[in-house]
Amino acid sequence: MIVAEERGRKLRIKNAKRVEVIRIEVDGCLIDDERLRCDYVFEIGAHCAIYLELKGKDVKHAYQQLAATLGYLESRHVRIERVCHLVASRVPRATPGVIGLKEKMARMHGVLLEIHTREGAVDLSKPPYLAIDRSA
Repeated sequence: MIVAEERGRKLRIKNAKRVEVIRIEVDGCLIDDERLRCDYVFEIGAHCAIYLELKGKDVKHAYQQLAATLGYLESRHVRIERVCHLVASRVPRATPGVIGLKEKMARMHGVLLEIHTREGAVDLSKPPYLAIDRSA
């Protein structure tokens, strides 16, 4: 189990098959200037990247941070599945604003956006994180 946690917000990544996962601290390490950026990126083998923002309640700002980081790392994650996770202390459930952010992420970046309140979970043995052999 891989856990990223900050001020009561948490993402758990279940890795039962022990796939190689590289945890990159983006905020303050990979990007250490004043640009918008998310907190972490997890590279799952050579087939998937999870972008993570752990946020208070400003979901729109978190979206901007994720979108900016997708742009910065676009050449690094070319032709792999990318998924964004936003874990916030409070999220207005199924409001037009939240639904709109998910739709905008899909339309503008071709990326799935998952939004969680306080804690989220990912299972690397399930799509979209699972490596699919496309050569067969």
